Amino acid sequence: MPGAARGFVEGGHQLEKLEFALAVAVTRGDASRVAVLREQIDALGGNLEEPGT
Repeated sequence: MPGAARGFVEGGHQLEKLEFALAVAVTRGDASRVAVLREQIDALGGNLEEPGT
């Protein structure tokens, strides 16, 4: 896999992991963790996909 495509896939996987952690933190009511995770997601460029895709 070319470098750029590989980076995109790895970045997407990292984004998925952060979003999952965010969902867990929201469920637990951990506001400080939610804030940190949202910052990390934004730093990766956020989720550019439409919900449900």
